[in-house]
Amino acid sequence: MVRRNRTEIEDKNAIYHIIGNGVEATDIFADDVDRNKFLQLLQKMVNFHKVHLFSYVLMDTHFHLLLKTEEANLSQAMQFLNSSYAHWFNIRHIRKGHLFQDRYKSHLVLNSLYLYSVASYISLNPVEAGLVDSPEEYPWSSFQYFLSTQNQNKNVPFWLNIREFLKLCQTNPENFVNFVKENIQKYDPEKIFQNTTKITSNQIQNKSPKNIENILRKTKEQIGDIERNKRLKHLLVYLLIKKGCRVKDVANSLHTTRQGALKIYKKMQKNLITDRIYQLWLNHIKINLFS
Repeated sequence: MVRRNRTEIEDKNAIYHIIGNGVEATDIFADDVDRNKFLQLLQKMVNFHKVHLFSYVLMDTHFHLLLKTEEANLSQAMQFLNSSYAHWFNIRHIRKGHLFQDRYKSHLVLNSLYLYSVASYISLNPVEAGLVDSPEEYPWSSFQYFLSTQNQNKNVPFWLNIREFLKLCQTNPENFVNFVKENIQKYDPEKIFQNTTKITSNQIQNKSPKNIENILRKTKEQIGDIERNKRLKHLLVYLLIKKGCRVKDVANSLHTTRQGALKIYKKMQKNLITDRIYQLWLNHIKINLFS
């Protein structure tokens, strides 16, 4: 099977969630010297390739980046970063061979909801790994700089574009920091499931097809187009059925079959237990649509 060239799916002003993993779970950062070198190269990538970096975290075996490319050049930018760092790492640690697992993973971010959720997910990585109790305690993450922006501090690196991220998400530093911290205690899957689906009866009293259409209209205005965002559509199916809307009405409004809607609902039940991004999305949808 012929592999598609990455340039075929790249575009100008596109936003991506990037994940780089060490080969066979190898540590790609042995110490702070390695981490500082990676950040130096990351800064060069931002400058040389016209990249807008919104969020990052460096873990032992992998890293996450949230960024926007001015040009359709994600492949060139990531090749520079990964190959430059791998070359330096191998010389320093007297090793040979690949450092990273295949090619990096890239997920296209299509709307502000996904952007907001991914930045939150990245910020919480060190907490979920048990390295710190709160994300601002971890020095190798961009979350600390959201606190700096919140306090009007001048220490935010010039190559980290927090202000553009906040503008795209139509939020402010305080809201983002609070959103991330509210999710710190929600590691227990059952608690997450309960907290993110508890919507009071007065928030969705009318369960008629007309009310479903109103929710869909509000979704498109405030969050995104469900026809272009499969994840958002599935979460809406789950929420509407969960709150008592008839499966038939939900299916008709979202242009699927009754069996299809039920299949989506059951799939989402499993995803909400295991997938952190889905959990954050559900929180954000609840805040925007049912509050």
